[in-house]
Amino acid sequence: MSTLGIEAPVGSLFRYARWSLYLTVAALPLYTVRWHYGPVPTTLLETLIVVTVALYVVARWRVGARRPIPTPFDIPILALLAAGAVAVFVAGDHRGALGLYRAYFLEPIALFYVAVDLVRRDEDMRRLLYAFAAGSSAFAILNLAVFIQALRAHAVLVGAAPNALYGDANYVAMYLEPAFAFAAATLMLGRTTTMRIVGAVWLAITGTALVLTFSKGSYLALFALVALVVVTVPRWRVGVVAAIGVGLIIATQVPLMMARIVTVSSSVDGRLQVFNNAFEAIRQSPLLGVGLAGYSFEFRGAMSEIYPHNLWLTFWVEVGIVGLAAFAVVFFVVQWRGWRVWPHTEGFWRVATWGSLAALLLWFFHGLVDSPYWKNDMSIEFWILVATVLVAERAMRLAGAPAEVRRLEQREVMGVPVVADSPVA
Repeated sequence: MSTLGIEAPVGSLFRYARWSLYLTVAALPLYTVRWHYGPVPTTLLETLIVVTVALYVVARWRVGARRPIPTPFDIPILALLAAGAVAVFVAGDHRGALGLYRAYFLEPIALFYVAVDLVRRDEDMRRLLYAFAAGSSAFAILNLAVFIQALRAHAVLVGAAPNALYGDANYVAMYLEPAFAFAAATLMLGRTTTMRIVGAVWLAITGTALVLTFSKGSYLALFALVALVVVTVPRWRVGVVAAIGVGLIIATQVPLMMARIVTVSSSVDGRLQVFNNAFEAIRQSPLLGVGLAGYSFEFRGAMSEIYPHNLWLTFWVEVGIVGLAAFAVVFFVVQWRGWRVWPHTEGFWRVATWGSLAALLLWFFHGLVDSPYWKNDMSIEFWILVATVLVAERAMRLAGAPAEVRRLEQREVMGVPVVADSPVA
């Protein structure tokens, strides 16, 4: 079995932390399961994150490592965390802002450092993405079941599509987009029949659920994904373009789909109203924004919008210009690094790298009209995408390196000597 990458940290605690990471990635929608420890609110997802990070920290402590492993994004991450901390104090509701800071920044970034360290081999990456496949497929099936139930009852509203757990079909769509991108990558770039079958099934399940959210932002993003396939995966050009053509023909024959498409003009007008309100809030506080959970807009006098429906405006209004700049650096630099390394990837790293970059592309285009990242599940998705690209880049850099170079890299990452002959976890 191929083991591209540097040796995995050894020991049972590292092994438990790695499997806990897989479980956490599979269970992202479970932030909807909530309870309190006394006055402190928490979720099932947060509990899994705490367990994963605790296992990892204790494991590193036991081998003598006292600091997080270095990454190329340490400085913008520190800037983003600092901007978020300031946004907690700027916000009118400090308690609510602290909860968002914990859920959208501290915990996902902690999980990012865990993933960068523990996902070393292509086997580790494969397990991580298969865990994501299992969790996202189960969630998609649950949403499909709710949709079918509503369809049978003639209760489908295209402006508020039936969905499970999240209560908003747009949140479902934005969560499923990275899963759809990885499924497409697994189908198109998988080396084995098993991988391609997994990709096809994953794509069918998540793709169907994604389309039935009736999210126009997702439809826009999917056209961008088609363009990406045409440019980067030439042998799939004809098939993908033909599939899109057939899909458009079918869509024109589905009354629900057409009912959603004819609302495009109204949606554009509504987005412009929200954007104008966000710009007004930014003009009043251009440096610091209004603080976490500080934005609210009574849209058309009936709906309370808590985000400006644009990825970049949301960061600016919530965490200020420094937070926006720090996030932008991570968002665009990781893609630059990823596309530089992608032509040199092989094995499952090729699947993982393309899937991560395609997912970020989907979010970029959907982020023009909505606010991906700003939920518990999506913030973790983002940092796992970033970790995936960095891990693949490291693996390719070391693939042909001499053993001594690999050993030095291992020591730099772990901060302690590691015996390469030890059985890996």
